[in-house]
Amino acid sequence: MIHKTLVPIDRKVTVSFTVPESYVGEEVEVIAFIKKDNAAKSSPSLPGDPLSDKDFKNWIAESEKMTVISLESARNKWINQRRKLEKSIQ
Repeated sequence: MIHKTLVPIDRKVTVSFTVPESYVGEEVEVIAFIKKDNAAKSSPSLPGDPLSDKDFKNWIAESEKMTVISLESARNKWINQRRKLEKSIQ
């Protein structure tokens, strides 16, 4: 198992690691998540202390810069991903 904690200093992060010999040819899953102690600072939708007005305005400004997809496109992506997950479980 490979475990590493990252603290991004930019929105784009390149991650590389050496795969153990026993992992070669195997499916490897990489998961990124926010640690609980930092979660309250990143989104008002997560539990934790409320954001200040300034932080909330900054959060909205950052959100408006992000790329968006239509609800229909998101729904289709989810359906396809769900099918893949269901197949992998069977």
